[in-house]
Amino acid sequence: MKKHNLILILLVLIFVNNSTGNIVTVRILTTKIINTFIFSPLGCNYSVYGDGILLTDCDPSGIFQMSLENDSIHLKTFEKNIGMFSNIKMIAKESFAAFKIKSVIPQGKVRTYDDNLEIILSSDKQQLLLINKVNLEKYIGGVVESEGGRGSNLEYYKIQAILCRTYLLAHLNRHVLEGFEVCDDVHCQAYSHKASDNTIIKAVLDTKGIVVVDNNLNLITAAFHSNCGGETCNSQDVWAVSTAYLKSIKDTFCLNQSQAHWQRTIPLEDWQAYLQMKHKFAIDDRKNFVGTTSFSQASGRVIYFKDKDLKIPLKNIRADFKLKSTFFSIEQVGDLVKFKGRGYGHGVGLCQEGAMQMAKLKYSYEYILHHYYKDVNLVDVSALNYFRQE
Repeated sequence: MKKHNLILILLVLIFVNNSTGNIVTVRILTTKIINTFIFSPLGCNYSVYGDGILLTDCDPSGIFQMSLENDSIHLKTFEKNIGMFSNIKMIAKESFAAFKIKSVIPQGKVRTYDDNLEIILSSDKQQLLLINKVNLEKYIGGVVESEGGRGSNLEYYKIQAILCRTYLLAHLNRHVLEGFEVCDDVHCQAYSHKASDNTIIKAVLDTKGIVVVDNNLNLITAAFHSNCGGETCNSQDVWAVSTAYLKSIKDTFCLNQSQAHWQRTIPLEDWQAYLQMKHKFAIDDRKNFVGTTSFSQASGRVIYFKDKDLKIPLKNIRADFKLKSTFFSIEQVGDLVKFKGRGYGHGVGLCQEGAMQMAKLKYSYEYILHHYYKDVNLVDVSALNYFRQE
């Protein structure tokens, strides 16, 4: 057995033995309208239930297909039809169990997940809803790998795990009326597969149960983004809500990273039409228009684009032109308008590429956290529940 695989197996076993026991219900493949998919265990055994009745057992060689037919879920294998049901559950027999699924209609890639799967009908009975019932810490591992990618430093993954855990616990039950707690899309948190990176699994284990709270013991808004371009944003500048721990800071750690700089050009006439039609800016001649193509944030972030009677929130321009950030300058180049930008994302809270660089430079995850979030505390969620009860 390869050393890498042995280490991964040992980490997974530790993961299982140290789990909190909390279960999260996550709708997976949220962005697809699932009609037909295939399920198979990943080296483990499952029991298959239909409408609460045990139908059969499934060993690692088993493959099941489930399809939407006549307002029911049609369950079958390659050898036989099993029946029509309104609810199907694939329940793992081992604590380390995992499974593979592949959407057939529509076509999709193979994905792997931990623990159990429940399949129900949508309220309008027009699609299958796939709900992963997964241990909380295993879910956090999958989110960290989906949100932060692979190949980074352990200290970075620790802080990402803490923030993802904090975000989850602050937003549980967001979809409870739909039959699950959170979705796998960015509406909640990206969760595209089970964690398989050894460093990520270790980071989740090392920070198990740790969350971030403010001075009133409330879970913080665990905001993060890809790259701040050298300066993060105040929360009120983006979301119109002032939050004590989400204040703008200078951040030099992200300046040489992949998402630090970007450019976008549009035709001059498109910019002019945008200002005229959407913002009622009267352009009598070229001279009157000159100021709208000369805008800079060289001295730091601002909130508005201003010229004469114009005052446009930069977040609106970003959304309208699908720009990477609000941290940009504007200049005219011939018949074009050039946006020269810095950073990627809303700019509030943790700058991921900055935090990655800090971790490479041997800063601890605690130091990184307090660099980006002011006046916050790290606590174990069980201790937090105790103090709240007091």
